[in-house]
Amino acid sequence: MTRLHGFCHPDRSQPRPAMPLILALVAAMVAFRLFPHPENFAPIGAFALIAGFHLGKRHALWVPLAVLFVSDLVLNHWYGYAAFHWPRLIDWTAFLLIGLGALAIRERSWKPRLALTIATPFFFYLVSNFGVWLTGLNLAGVPYAKNPAGLAECYAAGLPFLRGTVLGDWGFVALFTLVLHLATRPTRVPAVASTQP
Repeated sequence: MTRLHGFCHPDRSQPRPAMPLILALVAAMVAFRLFPHPENFAPIGAFALIAGFHLGKRHALWVPLAVLFVSDLVLNHWYGYAAFHWPRLIDWTAFLLIGLGALAIRERSWKPRLALTIATPFFFYLVSNFGVWLTGLNLAGVPYAKNPAGLAECYAAGLPFLRGTVLGDWGFVALFTLVLHLATRPTRVPAVASTQP
């Protein structure tokens, strides 16, 4: 069964994205994370969506998580942090759920897929900042109060980062979709006129 392309209706005559193209997208995601970029402007959520929409079902979930895990290890080593922080599991779970959502609606029309794309950065904002509230510190360097006021404080502190997440997710989904569409559209062979003797 073939994958869907862009936000169009299902077209089972379309080819799957070629593996070199998928590997190029993986490399681009890793490279973007490792080089300086605006705060929270990254292709991670977008890649979870694109993988769920387009990759084969055996690879749609584990490939984005593997890329995220490896790039996390590299970044933690780069900045001198511990290799693994267990609260990061909350973020990974959010990306897994995003991928599952994309996988569940991959054969449907463009409307639910567009709705999921729009909702993704806000979903990640809610889940990730809930994890920060559970395990992290506030701007004063002390743990957040484990009550509604502390949760509201945490979400308010995360608002400046939401803009980058929105722009990154929406922008990279649009870019990845365009690249996949251009790379996998069928090549039209011009007809050769025949001449009668």
